[in-house]
Amino acid sequence: AEIVRKVQARYDETRDFTADVTQEMTIASLGKTVTAHGTIAFKKPGKLRLELKDDEPQTVVADGTTLWLYQPKEQQVMKAPFDAAFRSTTPISFLTGVGRISDDFDVQLDGGTATSGTAAGSPSPAELLLILTPRRAASDVGQLRLTVARDTFDIRGAEVHDPLGNISRLRFDRIHRNSGVPDDQFVFHVPPGVDVISAPIGQ
Repeated sequence: AEIVRKVQARYDETRDFTADVTQEMTIASLGKTVTAHGTIAFKKPGKLRLELKDDEPQTVVADGTTLWLYQPKEQQVMKAPFDAAFRSTTPISFLTGVGRISDDFDVQLDGGTATSGTAAGSPSPAELLLILTPRRAASDVGQLRLTVARDTFDIRGAEVHDPLGNISRLRFDRIHRNSGVPDDQFVFHVPPGVDVISAPIGQ
């Protein structure tokens, strides 16, 4: 309970942050893992920009009202209402400042390590690994594992397991807190010639 309180307090004090990010997506149905590198920026309330490069570049932007997912290779943008994409009961909601750990999750301190060789990485002696399980059962909500710095209680990594067996891992490096990220970082401009697809409500 004390660790959760300190993690929440640290996050409550964080108005914005930027970081280098490594993302791994393990797709259960295909039995493969895809790795990408890029940058991430958060700003409260509910603003996010994730830029991934490598083989499958994509841009994810949330402005607090709308979520945009742009995949240049597909020449399309997926558009969804922010509230539908980031409900307070979904694991990513904590990272966007919508949810609260103690209200929305049951938390355990994992004495083991994260999967070896992953983007989340095996926690070092200077890190803690927390397992967050949503309290309200829902078919689209999975388990969240957070890697937290022991000294500052900054979130250094996140690992999300969905009910289909897919795993999404993020690792944050070179974190900069409260640097005054400008709002225009979270404005998405649809590129010319790109199709915009509205996601069905509930997805």
